[in-house]
Formats: sequence, structure tokens, C-alpha cells
Amino acid sequence: MSGKNIRQIQGQNTQDPSSIAALEFNAAAGAKKVSDVGRALLPMKFINAGAVAYTTDASTARVLDSLGKCLAIYNNSGSIGSVVLGASAAEVATVLAAGVTDSTGHVGVPCMPNAWTYLACNNYNWIKSSASTLLVFVIDDETSIKQEAKY
Repeated sequence: MSGKNIRQIQGQNTQDPSSIAALEFNAAAGAKKVSDVGRALLPMKFINAGAVAYTTDASTARVLDSLGKCLAIYNNSGSIGSVVLGASAAEVATVLAAGVTDSTGHVGVPCMPNAWTYLACNNYNWIKSSASTLLVFVIDDETSIKQEAKY
């Protein structure tokens, strides 16, 4: 389907702009809150024998709930790993080594040893990792990407 992608948020998740400013202010300090406290991380959800299951292992190709997800990947190994993103299971059937590309423009995204890698999946909703030591988390966010027809 040819079109454009628009990031969406459900109406019940929209906050009043004036309350956002109030939530960002720390009265005790008399200043705006600026500390980064981290992200809310969730396991990937998948269907296993008809039942919902959860995992952080993407060494088997996994499909994400929707387009536009952001991932936090921890490489729990002393060697570099890689992940590949695609729009279908066929596109992630082969995990590409870090930095290697294929003829269709996919790339093996490098994941440094014993470090976090953050990815915005954009139009891709399939992922596969080079090893089970790459722990893949979905960053909790109620927005998603919806494809709309061109005008």
C-alpha cells in the first residue's frame, strides 16, 4: 500500500498541555525536573501454541505488536552481536553480521558487548538477533505508526 506513515496516539492517552507543564515542575526545588530516570521496558509478546507468551529472546524471528515500536537491546556477552529488522519474517530469515547489508537495504545493526543499544523500528515490525545473549525489550509507549493513503 502506497501512502504515508503517521505517528498516532489514542485519544484517552492524550494529556492536557497545562497538566504536562505542572507534572514537569518540582515545587521543592523550584525548578523543572530534568533527571533521566530510564525507560519502562517490556518483554516482547508472541503467540505460543495458541497462548500469549513473553520473551526477550529474538534469536528466533519475532513480530512486534505494531509499527513504530522502539527497542532497548542489552548485549549480555563479551562479543559484538547484531540484529536485523524487517517488514516480514522472510526479510529477517538471515541475521546479517554487524554492519553488513543485503541487496534489499537491510543491515545488521551492531550491538556492542555488555552495552545497551536503542532502536526505533519505524516501518519494521519483525526482528531477529544473532544470539540469545541479546536481550530485546520493547520500550513502553502507547503511540504507534499507522499508514494512511496519500492525498
